[in-house]
Order: sequence, then C-alpha cells, then structure tokens
Amino acid sequence: MVGVGLISGFFGLGAGWAVVPTMNLIMGVPLKVAAANSGIIIGMGDSMSVWPYILAGAVIPLFAALWLAGQVVGGLVGAQMLIRVRAGSIRMVMIGVLLFAGFGLMVRGLTTLGYMPVVPDAVFAGVLLLVTAGVALGLTGKLAVPGIRR
Repeated sequence: MVGVGLISGFFGLGAGWAVVPTMNLIMGVPLKVAAANSGIIIGMGDSMSVWPYILAGAVIPLFAALWLAGQVVGGLVGAQMLIRVRAGSIRMVMIGVLLFAGFGLMVRGLTTLGYMPVVPDAVFAGVLLLVTAGVALGLTGKLAVPGIRR
C-alpha cells in the first residue's frame, strides 16, 4: 500500500486503480471490505493533496461542490449495493473495468510515444462492448472464470 501511495502521489494518478486489487489480492482483505475501505483511503489522500490548489485559488467551488454531491450519493448507493451483491460479482465487474482502463492507458502511452497511430473511437467502443459482454457472460455463469465463484 505504501508503494501504491507513492506512485499515486508522485504521478498524480489517484489510487483508485490499485487500492482495491492491492488490498484484496496482496493483503488478503475480503473484496467487500477492500471496496469499502478504498473510498476512505482515497478520500483522505485527496483531501491532503488538494490544499495547494485551494490556496492558489485554482479550485472552482461550484465544480467541487457538484463533484462532492455526486461522490456522497455514489458512496451511499455503492455501500448499500456492496451489502447485497456477492463478492464474485464485484470481482467480475472490477476485472472488466481494469481491463478496459488498462487498454485505454496502453493505447494512449503507445500513441504518445509514437509506436502506433491514433486509434479510432470505434475501436474503443468495440473493446468496451467486448469487455461488457465478457462481464455479463461471467455474471450469468455462461463464461467460466477460474478462481471466481458466483
């Protein structure tokens, strides 16, 4: 977790991409507990890192208030869903989100470095549809994923 914090703080990435997988897979924290704790961990880090921008006057209060309202409602709805949904289902959705995000980041990096041409939006839409279909098949039990119980 220290490594995740160092990487997210140094590059300004945010740690949402790594907190839940790190807590669940490396630290052995149950998935629902890891998902609930990630919001608190990310919130603490974000509240500390935003002060230089607030002091410089770079934060537009209206936008920050709207984001905060969405964050609170999303956190409340997400917490209620975590109580009712099975851990295997959450794991399947997280795998899908991480696959699509990883694809986007890899394409952006390779394009920026000049190793590949710009990828059309239709390709991103196709990958999103494939990942969504895979998650849907996994959730319905038609796609067997080793190590994930439904």
